[in-house]
Amino acid sequence: MKLNSLTLSIGLILLGNQLVDAQQYSFGVFVDPQLSWFNSDTKRYDPNGPVVGLNIGFNADKFFAKRYAFSSGLSINTLGGNIRLMQSTYTLKTIDGTYNIAIGDNIKFKSQYLTLPIGFKFRTNQIGYTTYFANVGVSGSLRIRSYAWNETNQVDRETTKTDMAWGFASYHIGIGGEYSLGGESAILFGITWNDGLTRIIELPSSTITSQSLSLKVGIIF
Repeated sequence: MKLNSLTLSIGLILLGNQLVDAQQYSFGVFVDPQLSWFNSDTKRYDPNGPVVGLNIGFNADKFFAKRYAFSSGLSINTLGGNIRLMQSTYTLKTIDGTYNIAIGDNIKFKSQYLTLPIGFKFRTNQIGYTTYFANVGVSGSLRIRSYAWNETNQVDRETTKTDMAWGFASYHIGIGGEYSLGGESAILFGITWNDGLTRIIELPSSTITSQSLSLKVGIIF
């Protein structure tokens, strides 16, 4: 009888510890430098190089087990790229004017988005001071503002009107680590790959999507 009671007590303690772990939250902030560029499904438009941007925001993890969590957050995300017209002209419309873009000419776009990621995070046990992780998920981005550049027409950071989609969806895959500073605090580092699932530019007869590679730098509280 005493053995059964002891076994039951140990089981309840282990279950309680597991429930405590499963109820943990983790919050952090990050500033991620990144390169982003366009991907085209047609030869009518040629992706012509990346642009530099930042993804700034916060992340929140809800652990449903000791090393597994639902992951989300919110950020201001700057993305863009260069695109060259290969087979037809294009009319670029900004709040400052309307410009005819010739075949072979390049347009640079850069936009700010409000990005909401949702996914899963998987962590290793702590190794020394570092816990390594991988995450995967999808993101929705709503456009805040967009700018365009074109050297031929002397377009320099003019606000676009109809060229960029109002928003887009993407998926992300990342790996990294959390270097413990003591307690729950840690330095966050890693890399993240993002690939667009829906179009980001409203160019005719095409699906132009966004791709990016970012260096994750942040702090977990």
